[in-house]
Amino acid sequence: MHRTALSLAVLSTTLSLAAGAQRVSLGAGVLLSNRPSEPSFDLHIDSPPFYRSRAQLTLAWNDKSHNPTVITEVERSIIDTKAFAFDLGGGLLWLEANDYRPFPAIISTTVVPLPIPRAAIVAIGSTQPFQDFEWSLVLKVGISLWSGR
Repeated sequence: MHRTALSLAVLSTTLSLAAGAQRVSLGAGVLLSNRPSEPSFDLHIDSPPFYRSRAQLTLAWNDKSHNPTVITEVERSIIDTKAFAFDLGGGLLWLEANDYRPFPAIISTTVVPLPIPRAAIVAIGSTQPFQDFEWSLVLKVGISLWSGR
């Protein structure tokens, strides 16, 4: 029952963010961490900017899970040019393996657009300061599905 309620809450949040989203993208790449590397697939939703900051929601899967890892965060744009973007922020990491208990995380995102329309190489680094600074790095290719710019 608890998982069903949590799943409905995450789905409701996802749909409400998607309705007001400014950008929606799909990504595929690899998750690197202190554990063995694994493929990673995600759906990423950004809110419209507010003073160079954005609320973001990411639903990420690997090849072993049917339920997503949920990442909720706020990032501030540090560098934003046509050739390179770097954001830094914090958020919560909600892992299925931990019954979706939230863990605080420091997160940075680097985006380098590709010469292919709507495509970019994305690097997302994160660390969990209250979990012995466990770290991860997702290297992926992202494809923009929708942008409200």
